[in-house]
Amino acid sequence: MVDVLRGLSALLVVFYHVIALQGWPNYPGTGVAKLPLLGWIGVDLFFVISGFVIGHSVIRSSLTGLPWRRIFAEHRLRRIVPLYVATSAIYLFLVNPELMRLGWASVWQIALHLGFVHNLWHESHGTINPPTWSLGLEMQFYVLVVLCAPWLARAPVWKIVTVWTAIAVAWRLGVSLALPPGQSELIMQFIYTTQLPGVLDEFVFGIWVARLVHAQALQFSWIRLLCWGAGALLLQTLASQALLGLETIVPATGEISWCATALLVLWRTLLSAGFAALVACMVMIPGNGGSLMQPFRYLGKISYGIYLWHMPILSTLLLKTPWRGSKMLFATVACTLVMAALSWHGFESLWINARRNAVQK
Repeated sequence: MVDVLRGLSALLVVFYHVIALQGWPNYPGTGVAKLPLLGWIGVDLFFVISGFVIGHSVIRSSLTGLPWRRIFAEHRLRRIVPLYVATSAIYLFLVNPELMRLGWASVWQIALHLGFVHNLWHESHGTINPPTWSLGLEMQFYVLVVLCAPWLARAPVWKIVTVWTAIAVAWRLGVSLALPPGQSELIMQFIYTTQLPGVLDEFVFGIWVARLVHAQALQFSWIRLLCWGAGALLLQTLASQALLGLETIVPATGEISWCATALLVLWRTLLSAGFAALVACMVMIPGNGGSLMQPFRYLGKISYGIYLWHMPILSTLLLKTPWRGSKMLFATVACTLVMAALSWHGFESLWINARRNAVQK
């Protein structure tokens, strides 16, 4: 059922970018329609899910005592790299070829992206297929988890959560002192608060849920499910009210002004705790939801493709068509889903299953 959340988070990001990049002055930003204005939180949800999935896999493998690091690294590379390189190349050569005319700067940009460190500098952050900044962060998280695997598997979970959350909060506080809210460029604040170690709390809340699963503390019961659901609802309500109460959202684009230091430093901790409670609920639900949930689980299966394909498609549609507003949203979502499905069945799954097929032969 976690796949359902993956699909939701990917679509939230797509909706947000359609609104933000085209400018949608008449967008009805009230009620439920306000959620896509905050669609960038889909990336934060991705990080919590990643903490859960990767943490669960690494913790389980490290406790076996078997050599698992090479298998883990190979699986992650097969899952991440092929589509990342393919969509980046398409963006670079077909969508924004001007980037290839920068001489040695182009070579440097490509090298940073191939090394998954392009997210660390504002000059290369989001230059080749903008959403890929988060993949650099993901790769860096994988390295950190492998290094810390024995500690993550055996240390008291309260200590892991406390240490990593404290580091993340301290980092964001340091960024707020170097780049004061309300005085500094929003993009600079965003870049340097959303890198490691500034988002360790988002990952560690996912790892916390993984530890609970490993300890069999998330067995289904209606009372337990209702308690976790109530916690998720409460935390998400508090997080949303914090933004709305301070009137930090720019209506046309959904950008956040981060005018308060406390908001910049503590808000993501509150948000990720709520997302972790939501992940716990989905893990706890028995079965897979049946045929009714199958389309939503499928969206989760192709969510990586949705995330990487939507920006090249959106940029092309904005340049080549007169569509705006709801027409642009529909066209972007439709084309993205088609490309994500095609790349999953004709490309991604082949890479993922190649090693398994070789072992079977």
